[in-house]
Amino acid sequence: MNSQYPDSVINKILQITLDTQIFAYFAIEHNGTLVQQGGDMHIFGLPEWQLSDNILDDALFLSGNIPMDRSYETLPSLHISDDTVVDVHLFDDAPLIWVVLVDKTSELEWQTRARQSSNELRLLQQQLNQQQDSCQFEFFEALNMMALRLNDDGTFDLLKPVAENFSLIYPEAFASPHSLYPQHKFPFIENFLIDAEELWEKNIDHQRINSGPWVESLPGKGEIALEAIAINWESQKLLFIQILDASYQQNQEFLQLGREGVLTKQLLEQEVRKRTADIRAREEEIALRLICAADSRDDGETGSHIRRLGLYSELMARHLDWRADKIDEIRIAAPMHDIGKIGIPDNILKKPGKLTAEEYEVMKTHPQIGARILSNSQSELVNMAREISLGHHERWDGSGYPKGLAGKEIPISARIVAIVDVFDALIHKRVYKKEMSIDDALTIMQQGRGTHFDPNLFDLFIELKAEMSAIAANFDDPFCKDPLD
Repeated sequence: MNSQYPDSVINKILQITLDTQIFAYFAIEHNGTLVQQGGDMHIFGLPEWQLSDNILDDALFLSGNIPMDRSYETLPSLHISDDTVVDVHLFDDAPLIWVVLVDKTSELEWQTRARQSSNELRLLQQQLNQQQDSCQFEFFEALNMMALRLNDDGTFDLLKPVAENFSLIYPEAFASPHSLYPQHKFPFIENFLIDAEELWEKNIDHQRINSGPWVESLPGKGEIALEAIAINWESQKLLFIQILDASYQQNQEFLQLGREGVLTKQLLEQEVRKRTADIRAREEEIALRLICAADSRDDGETGSHIRRLGLYSELMARHLDWRADKIDEIRIAAPMHDIGKIGIPDNILKKPGKLTAEEYEVMKTHPQIGARILSNSQSELVNMAREISLGHHERWDGSGYPKGLAGKEIPISARIVAIVDVFDALIHKRVYKKEMSIDDALTIMQQGRGTHFDPNLFDLFIELKAEMSAIAANFDDPFCKDPLD
């Protein structure tokens, strides 16, 4: 488990959860392969997908949108099942596409209830408008609101009656016969009144602004959420203070749980990544030490050579935008390319001169020997090492061995190692040859572009000449050294 959520995707999830109660997410490759999923997937009535499944045939709402032609897309109010309506948010975070499903079913039901409540309040208001002015705002009691009217001297008059709940929140309003200063009771309102004054000065009838929620602590009663509303109403400058109902608190608690859940997930994933990195480091050291032991029979190979092969290959994989786990795998697997030489007799493997035709045929069996050593594994890393061992002497034009594969029949990992293996062998000294300069080596290798080497990978290799040269010049392997040297 080494997938790493990108920060941009986590920030988007946090932003979306501020407006919803239920969400789920998943990530797919551009071909539709599922590589990550989470949230409340089971609630949305979708099939039970497994990681590595191709889901495009099941996720019909993605049809026509994959591959994406922009970095972000939203598909509002889609019916993904008979009972479920969602907003679909798509984020292209190459090489993955992240899909966030936001449940809108409950919101649509809430809107229906809200419209019904609005109609009832409108009827109530029509009835109250026919009563005396002192009762005109009585209907706000049903909404848990306190109504205040601004005076010319900056004080406020309380418009009665007032919802009984405010006797706990603002008892001064009930006890004093004088005009009020709500900004002294609620410091939050003092800041809000700056914007409210600008609104009131415009004197545009029915225009309003909201303060947004704030929380007050009540002695012995816990916390309560409030919101202020400033409005111009028939030449009156009105300030309403509203008690937000239990649904607001429930929503805040849900959002807090959601934020804590995401943060917990981030912490867990950081720990998983750390442990995965530790495991990878142990795997790599064990593999390199065993390879060094095997290659100690071959006077033409060095520990630094096999380690450099991993670093060259890692560099190319990173510039090919491979996933992090695959980049790690090729760094560890590439050094195993010649492990099959353990099965070649010493009189051939250590021969200082040119091999005879018969000896060369024996030497050419080392890819199959390596493949047999690495076969039947459940590890993706070992399986990649097997394909590299079997394929690194194949050639782009089909003239290589052992199977005569051509072009993209050769696994890309083996095509990468074929390039960097030749490069490192040319520029370093061996018992049977002198080293040559990097420029001379590249001149020779250029002749194999499109015949020996994958032309596109070779062009990338040339683009990375500076980084490749730095690895070649500066890396010295710690694992295969004799501690007595």
